[in-house]
Parts: sequence; structure tokens; C-alpha cells
Amino acid sequence: MKSFVKVLFVVYLLYLCEPQGISAGTVFVLKGEDLLLNVTKAVVLEESNLFSWKCNTSNIVRFTFNDIKVFANYDGRLEFPVNNYSVKLKNLQEADSGVYTAVLERDKTENIAKYNVKVQDRASLPLLTVSSVSSNSSSCSFTVTCSSQDSHINSTFTCDNQTCSQEGGERSEGIPDTFLQVHQSSGSIICNHSNHVSWTNDTRTIKDVCHQHDVPPKPDPVPIILGVFFTILILAIIGVVLWYLRMRRTSKRVSVENTVYDTAQPGAPARRKDPTADEDSAPPLSSCYACVGPHTGPPAPTEPRNTAQLESMYTEVKKSPPGP
Repeated sequence: MKSFVKVLFVVYLLYLCEPQGISAGTVFVLKGEDLLLNVTKAVVLEESNLFSWKCNTSNIVRFTFNDIKVFANYDGRLEFPVNNYSVKLKNLQEADSGVYTAVLERDKTENIAKYNVKVQDRASLPLLTVSSVSSNSSSCSFTVTCSSQDSHINSTFTCDNQTCSQEGGERSEGIPDTFLQVHQSSGSIICNHSNHVSWTNDTRTIKDVCHQHDVPPKPDPVPIILGVFFTILILAIIGVVLWYLRMRRTSKRVSVENTVYDTAQPGAPARRKDPTADEDSAPPLSSCYACVGPHTGPPAPTEPRNTAQLESMYTEVKKSPPGP
């Protein structure tokens, strides 16, 4: 019980010693950036009053009733954007880290504002490497190393076709407020190096490590559709050509079978064409395909014939009589 009372008493003393009216907080600033040291409380200076900004115990700037004094280490690095004694400190470097306090000196000293400023450089680019891989038909296990300039961490992942489990993967570096982290997201392993003002990362896709987890790409439907279309088109053209050739052969055969020739009329007289007659009124001429008739004389005797008789004509060419 006595120990508990002592703790409460110490806490009470710390509360009394803490300056009242202070807006305290930690501010992280990227190296090379500017910082606004803001005064949120209304301040009115009288002739005997002083208002000053300090970094730890060093003076930055001092305001009097009618004057402003900038100290040597901050000459050319201060701006006064408003008229409430706020100042902008430009191009901060790591050496500018510290506790910045606004102090009003009049009947008694009063702390008006307080900022714990930490200036950080950009986080360096980390390196993610795969240390080992073991796999089978159903799962894949691999170990990765995430390293920065000052530290490194290892993490092991076990993946199947749907999920990945992880062992280890987060560590604070030796540099204050700087972190290394390894995690998996959206099919990738991410090595993240960060601080309060920046972050960088290095990634590897899981399918590049575990090749059996590659997802086969979906076929592009356009070439398939074009292939089917041109195949159908070529088959249609071939079908039309074959149909045309078949119809042409059928037409020729029907034309030959339907052809009618005139009957040969032996000895039919041919008519002379009257030059004065009308072509439309003239009767059609009969076609004469053969004017040679069979021999109509008596049968040849059985006795031998002489050479002259053997050379007699067996056929007689009948000439058509001249027309009228």
C-alpha cells in the first residue's frame, strides 16, 4: 500500500513540474524538407516581454516588442509566414533533430509550444533473395531473406494451390524508427523497408519461385473464332466449286442425250436457192447425209470374170437433178 502511495506522489510531482499550456508531440521530417513551428495560442508582447524559439538549449530566434533577432546557426533558414510568432525552419538535416520549445518571458517564464522533431533520411532500397526451395506435387516451401544496409530478416513460406502460410518476417532495425518486414500479398512476396517518412520494397512473385503454381493463361478467343470462320469459309468455297463442276457435267450429258439428227435420205434432190425468194418463205432444205445407194443390178455370175469386169463399179453415185 505504501509503495502505491509513493508512485502516485511521484506522478503528481511530475505533473506539477510539466509546463502547462504546451502542445507537445513528435514530428518526423524527411531530410531536406521544411518544418513549420506553429504557435496556436494568442501571444501579445509588451515592451518588457521576450518571445523566443529554442532547439534543446540553443537559441533559434528571439522576438521583442519591436525587433526580431535570428541567431547565427539559423541565419537564412527561417521564414515568418504569419504574425503569431510561428516560424518555418527550412532544409532540415539530421543534426536538426531535437526538442523545439517556444518560450514567453514576462513576469514568469511560460512554455507556449513544444515539438520533439526527428529528421530521417529516405529508407534505403532493400534486397529480397530466395535462400532455398523444396516442393512436391501438392505444396511448395521456400525461405527468403530480406536485407537492408544495416539488418536482415528471414522468413519461410509454405504454399499450396490456394494459400500461403508464413513463419517470421518482421524486425526493427538498429536505426531507431526504421523497420524491415516480409509479407505476401496478391501472389507476391514483398520485402518492405520503411521509416516514418518513406518506404521502399523489393518483390518476387510466388509463381517464379514455385513453378508448379503457375496458372495457365487463358486462351485468346479471337484467333480461335477467326480460325473457325476461315475454315467454314474455305469449306463453303470448295462446296460451291464442286457443285458448279457437277452441274456443268450434268448439263453437258443432258445436252448430248437430247441432240436429234436428221434421217439420211438417199437420193433426195437438193433445191437450188432462188436469189429472189424471201429467206423466211423459202422451204427448208432437206439434209442429205448420203447420196450413195446400194447396187441394184443382177447378181454377179459365178464364172470367172476378167479384169475389166472386176473393175466395174459396185456403187453408183446418184446426182441430184438440177432444180427448176
